[in-house]
Parts: sequence; C-alpha cells; structure tokens
Amino acid sequence: MGVHTLPINPLPRFLHTEDGAVAIIVSLLLTVLLGFVALGIDVAFLYRERAHLQSVSDLTAISAMAQPDNATQRADLVLSRNATHADAVDDMQMGRFLRNPEIDPEDRFIPLADGSPGINALRVVLQDDAALHFARIFTDDTHVELSRTAMATRTGAGSFSLDSHLVNLDLASLNQTLTQSFGVNASLTLGDINVLDTSDIDLGALLDALNAQSEDPSRNPAEILNQVTTAGDMIAALQSILPAGAASRLDGLAGAAGSTAFSVSDLVGGIDTDLGLTATDFLSEIDISALDVVKALVAAESAGQGLTLAADISVTGVISATNTLTMAEPPAQSGWIALGEEGVQLNRAAARLATEVTIEPSLVSNVLGGLGVNLQIAKVNLPIYTELAGSTATLTELGCNVTSPNGIAAEFSTAHTPLHPNNGTSVAALYLGELAAAGTGAIDPNNLDYADVIDLSVEISVPILGSLFPSIKLADVTVQAKSHVAVGTSMAETVSFTHAEVDAGATTKTFGSGSLLSSALSSLLSSENTDIRIKPGQEGLLPTSILNTLLQALPSGLANLAAPVDGLLDATLAGVGLELGAGELTLTGHHCEPIRLVN
Repeated sequence: MGVHTLPINPLPRFLHTEDGAVAIIVSLLLTVLLGFVALGIDVAFLYRERAHLQSVSDLTAISAMAQPDNATQRADLVLSRNATHADAVDDMQMGRFLRNPEIDPEDRFIPLADGSPGINALRVVLQDDAALHFARIFTDDTHVELSRTAMATRTGAGSFSLDSHLVNLDLASLNQTLTQSFGVNASLTLGDINVLDTSDIDLGALLDALNAQSEDPSRNPAEILNQVTTAGDMIAALQSILPAGAASRLDGLAGAAGSTAFSVSDLVGGIDTDLGLTATDFLSEIDISALDVVKALVAAESAGQGLTLAADISVTGVISATNTLTMAEPPAQSGWIALGEEGVQLNRAAARLATEVTIEPSLVSNVLGGLGVNLQIAKVNLPIYTELAGSTATLTELGCNVTSPNGIAAEFSTAHTPLHPNNGTSVAALYLGELAAAGTGAIDPNNLDYADVIDLSVEISVPILGSLFPSIKLADVTVQAKSHVAVGTSMAETVSFTHAEVDAGATTKTFGSGSLLSSALSSLLSSENTDIRIKPGQEGLLPTSILNTLLQALPSGLANLAAPVDGLLDATLAGVGLELGAGELTLTGHHCEPIRLVN
C-alpha cells in the first residue's frame, strides 16, 4: 500500500519556529551593549579629566596663595606645567576665610578686592573641555565642559609686647602694687616670684581653661578674647594648668583678687576673633610666664594709681628719696601682648615719676662759700617730676614666605606718643617745682609753680663783738625755684626682624634715642632754665646787696646737684624698665599657618 503525503505550507512553520532566536536577540542587544561600553569608556575618561582638573585647581590655588601679590603669574606657571591652557582660569578671587564654627560653611569665605587688608584666602575656578569619543553616537556634541573649584588659605600674624613699668619691678615694689590693687593678702614672697617667673604656659591653654569655666561657652573658641572675666577667675584658670607646687603659690592672690573685673584683652588682644580656630592656634604658640599673667592683672588694675616704689637706692649725696610712679589712663589696644595680622597696634600709656629727694646740704654750701656772709643750710629738697611719653608699635609687614634668611619676618612702625602740646614733639619732660592737682593727663608746663628747695640762715661776722657773738643771724629764708625742660623728638622709626633673627631667638630690639636723662637734668638745673627767688614775703629780711649776691650764686649751687639726682633717677627708672626717649619691642611670636585647602 502506498504512503499518502499531506501537502505542507512552509509559511506557518517558519512563523512558529524558534530556531536562531538567541543569535537574533544577541545581535539586537549587542548594539545596545556596545553603546554602554562606549559610554562607560567616555565616562571613565571624563572622571579622570575631572580629577586632573581638580588637582590642577588645587595646585594653582596653593601656589597662588604662597605669593598673593604674584597670584596671576604663579597660576599661569602651574597651568603651563600641567598641560592646561592659561585661559582655563574662569575666576580667581582673593578673599578672607574664617575658620569659625559659629559661621555657616557657605558664609566663611568673603570676597575682597585685590590689595585689600585682611586677605588670607584665594579661590580659583578652572574650566576645560574634555573630548567625547564613543559617546558621540548619542549626541552631536564633541566635548563636555568641566569646571572645578579650589580654595587655599593661609593667615599670618605676629605677637609682640612693649616695655612696661611693671616688667622689672623688684619684690618690694611689686608687692606694694599688689596690695594697693587687691589688698594685703595678695602679696608674694621672693620664692613665689621666682617659681612663677620660671613657670611657662601657653596662652592657648590658659584661655581654654578660662573658657571652660563659662556656663555657656561660644562655639567660636576665640570669642573668649572679647570677654570680661574676673581677676579671680583668671587666677583660677592659671592655677588649673600649673603644676601643683606652682599653683599653690597663687592661693592668696586668688582669694584677694576675687571679683575684680578683668578684660581678657588686657592680657592679649588685637586679632580678629572671627578667625576662630586660626586665632586659637596662634594663641597656643605664645609662651609667657605665670608671673606675666599676674603683672598683666596688676597693670590693668593700677592704671591711674600712684605706685609708691621701693626706696632702697643708695646714691652718694642723697639723704632720702620717695618715688611715686603714675601711669596715665591706657589708650585702646594696650594689652600685655598684642596678637594680630598686619595693621595690629599696641600702645603704652605715658608715665610720670614724682620724686621728692633730700640732698646733703654740703653739696650746696661748698659752692656758695666766699659770698662775704655765712650761710647755714638746713635743708635741700628737690621735687622733680619726670614725664615720659607713651609709645606705640604697629605691625606693618609680616613675611610668611621665606625666600632668604635675611628676608623680613616682621616689621614694625614705632613712635612715641606726644606729651602736652606745649611740650611740642618731645618724648620726655622734666619739671622742678610744684604741680597742683596734676591728675594723670599730660602735664601743661604753664601749670608749674615754684617749690621750696633750700632752707638757709644768713649770718654776718661781727668781729668787734668778740668771741662771745662772732656773728649775727640776719634771717632764716627759703629759696624757691622752678624749671622745665623738654627733651628729644618723637619720630617714626622702623624696627625689623629677619627670619634668621627669629630662628636665633634675637627678638628684642630698642627704638628711640635714649641716654637723655643726664643731659636733661643738667639742663633742668642750669641757670639758663631755672627761675630762683626768695619766698614771697621774705625778700625784705635781707639787705639788697646780700640778697642780690645770694640770688646770683644760687644757680651754681643747684647745678651742682645734677650728678646725685641723675644717679637716683637713673636707678629708679631702670628699676621699672623705663628709659627717657627709648622703648623696647619684643617679638613674642611669628605665626604663619601652613597653606591648606578648604571646602
């Protein structure tokens, strides 16, 4: 029997068969897959280009911040060395960056015009085109624009001090000042002073301890510099960071100082506290002694007070002397130490030394012999006022970029502040006489009055009366005198410290003329400057001829007193760290942050 074959329609079979489906699907997806591979290659390339552009941006910002005055040239150099076109710089902005936790991060950079004071940061924006390769199949663009931003910052500051009337106070004078300011329980022994003077602390640790006592401390740690605390709290903070043996030396002072108000800026001030962590970093680099803190407390409390100085100075020809030092009310920015950027200023108030000195009468009588009369000098007393101008120092340049050991690390403009206008531009003035209600302001020479300087008896010999009455006393008279002399000339002077000097620790320099005291005293007691008279009402006690002879001879007698008075005043002023016409500036810190990148 034969096989019957049904007719076959190939089209339905073809439509329902699955043979070759994988190949078809793969071929369709391969195009998509290759597209993603191409896109991945381009994305990786773009990430690499962006990272490279960020690195170049960082290098550009760091290099330009190293020398802000040459920022453009340094930026071009970095770009050329890193295969980036100079026109890639889309923006380069100088400004001020504040590391202050109280300020929102987006507000910490403040743009400033080139050359403005306070610049400590630079922001640079680079833009460059990155080529597309396989990704061109998805777009008509051939390049993608990349943009990266970098910001670099570095703050520089100097800390410095000026000589003070409390720097060299001896034990007796310091204790006198302490008890006048805080009471009898505030005194220190010689052992206390020696221990405190050799106990070094850093200001950052001290102010951290003080800030920790606050019930509601600011998020900005530098805000402590703007606070008013108490002397007791400051001593307590100091004790907390000292070894126990040194801390116990301050127990009496801590109790005596109590609630006396004390501005932290009287210890250290000047820096912009909005700098935040930058300011506190600098504070931690300043080392002072514990005794400096005590003296800063006393200096703030004793302003305008008359401080009686110890009278243990021995000078030939001087019988006794009392010395009272008075500081004028301090001007602004008169802390113990100044810390700040270029432009920060530190001032010292004018000082006045009132000296009442009693001289050996023989120093005058020896000169007045041979007048034809006998002079019996009972007392020689000279009231002398020594007025010293205040001083000021301003940080005008700070060098953080070390190009040479002899390059400027810090430079200051210094000068003495003027005395009374009637003293012109003098840096010091001496007065012999009386000053009624002198106060603490500048002395007006027109207010100087005569003072009693010599008490004497005038006798004449009467041989005819024999040995029973060899002489007759004509009168007891008082000689009065006044004199005024202004010395020196105030002028601006530059004081510089090189990097080599800073490294070697040679950080104290003097300014001004100095060595003015001897010549000033000679002028003060000279016949050209001294007005001499017999006390009003006593002129008629002497015959006119004897009176005229005496008045002509007295100037020579007063001039003979210059040497012992010079020795006394020189020793007294040296004992409190003062010198006519001269000042001393100490660079206590040269602070330069490392250049850092910030967000």
